Amino acid sequence: MRHIVELFIRCIHLIAAIVWFGGVVFSTLIAMPIVRQNLPAQDLLEIHNRFRHWIRLMINMLLLTGGIVIFIVAWNNDMKLSAEYMIYSAAKLVAFGLMALFWGLYSSLYRRHLEAAQPNSSVIVPRHINVFGHLTLFSGLIVFALALLLRN
Repeated sequence: MRHIVELFIRCIHLIAAIVWFGGVVFSTLIAMPIVRQNLPAQDLLEIHNRFRHWIRLMINMLLLTGGIVIFIVAWNNDMKLSAEYMIYSAAKLVAFGLMALFWGLYSSLYRRHLEAAQPNSSVIVPRHINVFGHLTLFSGLIVFALALLLRN
């Protein structure tokens, strides 16, 4: 039964990571650049607000299940974790924090820009807003690289 619960928690963690990072990739690189050309600011704001709620849920799921996974690994090793595992875990948490910070900055600046735009006009997003979206993607790749290091 313990192994089933462990696999279930790890699956939830992996699914939340894929949904969040995949959503950020899709939103930043594909959807928003294409949709911006065809929809007015009011519709873009509505789409962005819906997406934001899912992202917040995924961030909380990742933090919760990540903490549980670290506890499971410690429990399976008689509560003794190697220094290397703890360093990689701390680095992954820092990279995750940066990713969440960059996403928050991107999301809030993008939302503020959409709110200030004319409701039925097309939207041109300034470069400084897109930089935070790309920094989110870069820090997400670092998180996944550290996750792979933790698996070994």
